[in-house]
Amino acid sequence: MTYFELVTEARRTFDRADATGITEHVAIQFNATGNAQGAFYLEVRDGRIHVEPYDYHDHDAMVTGTAEAILDFLTRKEHLADLIREDRLSVEGYLDKVERIDAIVLPQQERGL
Repeated sequence: MTYFELVTEARRTFDRADATGITEHVAIQFNATGNAQGAFYLEVRDGRIHVEPYDYHDHDAMVTGTAEAILDFLTRKEHLADLIREDRLSVEGYLDKVERIDAIVLPQQERGL
């Protein structure tokens, strides 16, 4: 997977997702290692989700891992705690802000899939 494919998949994951349950500002920078090396961020502001291919210097937390591990977390294939315990992801900063991503309702969750 390339960096471009990673960012595209992250954007696709949150396209039409519902973040209205998150009332505070959340800014998470993701640092991908390996073939998809690069940084992107996920921000929730005013109930809206933004995924952009840039560093976010005022982030609440920074998550580092392979593209596969990052996507496993973002798409809910694996729990954050498991990925950290298995040393597939690391988190610097406010862990509770990273965990808030679970409050985002993905479109497939709305349909009960």
